[in-house]
Amino acid sequence: MADDSKADVWAIVADQRIAMLTVEEDGKLTSRPMGSIARPEENRIYFVTRLDSKVGEIGGSAPVNLGYSDTHKNTYLSISGTARTSQDRDKLRELWSMWVEAWLPQGPDGEDVALITIEPEDAKLWDSTSSNLIYTGKVLKAVATQSPPDGGRIEEVDMGGTGQGFIGSGTRSAPDARTAGAYDKAMRQDSDELEAPSMGGPTA
Repeated sequence: MADDSKADVWAIVADQRIAMLTVEEDGKLTSRPMGSIARPEENRIYFVTRLDSKVGEIGGSAPVNLGYSDTHKNTYLSISGTARTSQDRDKLRELWSMWVEAWLPQGPDGEDVALITIEPEDAKLWDSTSSNLIYTGKVLKAVATQSPPDGGRIEEVDMGGTGQGFIGSGTRSAPDARTAGAYDKAMRQDSDELEAPSMGGPTA
């Protein structure tokens, strides 16, 4: 079940792409939409952005939360992890695409271009139903019977993060076949419908 749940998490990240990134700024929690690039084989989620104080100074690390949602499928995902800001040019070039270029025309070597690397540690997945119509029917039934609707599946998932702020490089094993398969399937299903924000995403 653990491997199945982790595969579901990565599939949602691949399918939704836009995450609400929540960080602490000046003692307050602040969220902003960001286009994520997932690498399940590395157990990493990346954001290419402009250099600022989203998750602290270059080389520092900070706890963050990512929120993904699909209101059509009534599926919601919260990921907690550790983020680090860097200007790893090799990784930036590897992740660069036309979608990122649309938001950051200065290219991967731009002076203010930065990389946010997130190591997921824990995730919580709410999966009410695969059909909005079915869920609406459940709500109507609940009103008629005066009993709450079935909330569906709620799972807490260990994502395997170290929780140590990227201390040491470590060695990551390849994802299991189901995780890789679910991620690849999600990527293929939406590949014909991509819009510029989906891969590069908002960067401010």
